Amino acid sequence: MRRAQDKRRLRRPGWLALVAAILIAAPVAGQAWPGHAPQLQPPQVLPASERMSLNQATRMVQRESGGRVLSAEEVQRGNRTIYRIRVLVAEGRVRVVEVDPESGRMR
Repeated sequence: MRRAQDKRRLRRPGWLALVAAILIAAPVAGQAWPGHAPQLQPPQVLPASERMSLNQATRMVQRESGGRVLSAEEVQRGNRTIYRIRVLVAEGRVRVVEVDPESGRMR
């Protein structure tokens, strides 16, 4: 019986070392290696004179979707202006794409 207790005592330091190694490595494991994860950058807000026009947004959506633009309109959402563009895509589906004219982001 004493041998079983001795074996358990010998195993404990191994477990403590393992737990300590995990606790030390956990914060490092959550960080991405440089160049391997996309860098999040804040959206760029363009001055009114440089923001995207409705025509530019329409061409961008057509190019990205490969479909035929059915309609494009400027819509006010709160204090912001967005462009809502309806596109006929493959299989006859109509897709509505919203473009932020200040950042050029499509949703």
